Amino acid sequence: MEPGELKYGVPDMVYNLITTVANLLQGEEKLKEYALDAEKAGDTEAATVFRTIAEGNRAAAQTLLRRLKYHLSDY
Repeated sequence: MEPGELKYGVPDMVYNLITTVANLLQGEEKLKEYALDAEKAGDTEAATVFRTIAEGNRAAAQTLLRRLKYHLSDY
């Protein structure tokens, strides 16, 4: 397959963006759960790290959503 080919019925870039956004948001949800678990265990430092990573996931997902809009406008 050539780059950009419609492997899944959409351009590869669109598929990659959708998949990555979904994974980032699922990861964010899990990381929030892990932060709560860490708090329950008395490990506030780990809780903070989990929340920081979750925030990074959300920011990355928002950036990729903007790129997805760009690619969908050409599709």
